[in-house]
Amino acid sequence: MRQQMALGEFVFGLASGFPYERLERKTTGGWVDLDIISSKPLSHNTGQGLESLRLTGKAQLEAGMQKLDELRELANKRQPYTLVDGIGRVWGRWRIDAVSEQQTRVLDDGTATLLEWTLELQEFVNATG
Repeated sequence: MRQQMALGEFVFGLASGFPYERLERKTTGGWVDLDIISSKPLSHNTGQGLESLRLTGKAQLEAGMQKLDELRELANKRQPYTLVDGIGRVWGRWRIDAVSEQQTRVLDDGTATLLEWTLELQEFVNATG
């Protein structure tokens, strides 16, 4: 099955019915500014920070709501997951920091006809595990 990305066993893509529309990746260089009373701040490098990813997309109806519940179940396990993109590149292990959704056009039974969702991931680096 073709995929955009897989987080553990959770697959993002058209074939899975849960594609993301946007991926934002942030890498920091580890720079901080130390304030000096009578001068400009002093730049200091504390080491490279962790990378972060933000995936956003849209889903529909009960199937989309179920997929978001699956992501929440993964988050509730409080463990890192291996992230692999659609061309087979392994991005390493990532933790789920947040799953959020906005429901619009909600039907009488509570089913949202449109869900806009965001998944926030943080790189997981731990020498013990």
